[in-house]
Amino acid sequence: MTKNWTGAFGLILFALIAQPALSADWPDCKFQCQANDVIVERLWLGDDSGEVISSPVAGEARSCYLWAAFRNNANAPRYAAILLADLYQGGTLSQSFYDDGLCVLDEIEAKSRVSHPLCSLEWKAGEEVILKRLVLSWETAKGTSCSQANRKCSNRNTKCYGGREAELLAESPLLASYEVNSQDCSGLVNFVDRTTGGIGPYTCNWDFGDEAFSTENNPDHTYSQPGDYLVKLLVRDESGKTASVSRSLTIDLCTCAIIGQNHACLSKTETYSVSPKSPIHGMVRWYLDGREIYENESIDIHWKNYGAGLHDLMVYVDNNSSTNGKKPWATCNMTITVTPEPLAVIGWVV
Repeated sequence: MTKNWTGAFGLILFALIAQPALSADWPDCKFQCQANDVIVERLWLGDDSGEVISSPVAGEARSCYLWAAFRNNANAPRYAAILLADLYQGGTLSQSFYDDGLCVLDEIEAKSRVSHPLCSLEWKAGEEVILKRLVLSWETAKGTSCSQANRKCSNRNTKCYGGREAELLAESPLLASYEVNSQDCSGLVNFVDRTTGGIGPYTCNWDFGDEAFSTENNPDHTYSQPGDYLVKLLVRDESGKTASVSRSLTIDLCTCAIIGQNHACLSKTETYSVSPKSPIHGMVRWYLDGREIYENESIDIHWKNYGAGLHDLMVYVDNNSSTNGKKPWATCNMTITVTPEPLAVIGWVV
């Protein structure tokens, strides 16, 4: 008898093609979540009763719970709701619910909203807490509890919410924070808002400590003189909650040097300049022997106007066109020895 290998091969080929879709085991189902009967409406850090934890101090560690609010959009109850997800804290995987899934609800009534703690955790202020690869699946058979749940992929891979690419960020307490991104001795400083938690977007109010203010998120500010300043940031989130942070900022003096001859002849005119040059909108003031003689980036000194001897040349580099009793950004000086021209000696031959 001749066997029909063509037909057998066709059956094998069909089985190979169909195998991937049928052989996936829980929880690695090929989820195609479009039903969205039950959704994760909100995720937050709370205490054991679900109240949002209070605002922490930067770097403070807290013991708390990760809470989730679930909403049933369907017109009938849903049962045996199981959550699959990976929990990340500060970018690092801390827990996974992908072993057999986390039972979150045996039943959720039609058109209702229920809150449930997912797990306890140690949270460090400022850390982002994210659920990744989030999938919530359920059943429709009345009275089915999690212990009776049918975990076959064919029973759950369409009755679900989320997916392999789904992520959900947990709400955390509002924590105001900022960093100084750049600073140079011209007094120009860039402030960058690093606030975390709460509900964005944020409204920022800056107090730079020199009677200047800004409502930009990442403002640039130029200080008019060196010194110590207390910079305050007050942040308000979308829900109206506020948080603030204050830090001391030191604006340093610049360094400078006078470029020119420190030995000069009385009959000569010498040019002197300062390095570095004046900051933007600044002014360079030259002083000779304690008396202001010029305002410019460089100066030509006719030494015959000041006489021979030792002279003290000083320069003030300001960041403001008016002194107003403010300190200069930089001061530097040079001691210059000025000598007269030697006299010509005429010899007589007798």
